[in-house]
Amino acid sequence: MKKFLKWSAATVGILIAAMAVGLWVVARFYGATTSAEAVAAMVPDANVAIVTGDTLVFRPKAAAPTTGLLLIPGALCDPQGYAPVLHRIAAAGFLVIVVRQPLDMAVFSTLANSDWPIEVQKQFPEIKRWVLAGHSMGASMAGQFVHDYPTAMNGLILWDGYPPESTGDLSQARIPVWHIHRATPDGKPPESFAARRKLFPAASRWVPIAGGIHMYFGSFDGGIYREQWPASISRAAQHDQVVAATVAALQEVAASP
Repeated sequence: MKKFLKWSAATVGILIAAMAVGLWVVARFYGATTSAEAVAAMVPDANVAIVTGDTLVFRPKAAAPTTGLLLIPGALCDPQGYAPVLHRIAAAGFLVIVVRQPLDMAVFSTLANSDWPIEVQKQFPEIKRWVLAGHSMGASMAGQFVHDYPTAMNGLILWDGYPPESTGDLSQARIPVWHIHRATPDGKPPESFAARRKLFPAASRWVPIAGGIHMYFGSFDGGIYREQWPASISRAAQHDQVVAATVAALQEVAASP
């Protein structure tokens, strides 16, 4: 019996190691990498200071921010790929943070420590109001966090994603929720989004980006994601709309009592 248990433990260990290696290979060779545009946006300028590392911090220079945005990146997406959008949001006066996820998969952070966004908040005590955001899988994990910790954030922004259907229902959430999403040229959301509207609060704001696509929420090269339709607007035009909608949400939270 002892030999069997030892053999079983060894087998499980080998399987876990093989899975980890497989996921590393997927993340390394099939992930969405940072575009040249995003690399350029990682350079500090007169308006925004930038701290690099596993946690990227974009800090406005004009005034000390009191409202912060914490972004959870999409699956297999290099966090720096969001720099063109996040740089501009910071320039509007908000602290912006994005944290690299284990193997670039946000679900692993949630499994390891479901309240990790709270640990990030503690590092910035000067920030009085926090908005959690997420893209794609990051949006699902952001929705799950707000469901599990309903008072930890002052607002939630989902970029082209939705909360987990079985465990992350946000219909009773008491903080403002925005869903900024890709849409057909006539402004309709994907059917998968419309079917899950019940997971959002009745008062949630849905902001369609007509002609936009999933990966234009950042600036990436490669990746295995297959778009539902071809873009009918440029990446720069989509960035303009994402920045405008996100900044408007942050301004609303900043002005709240």
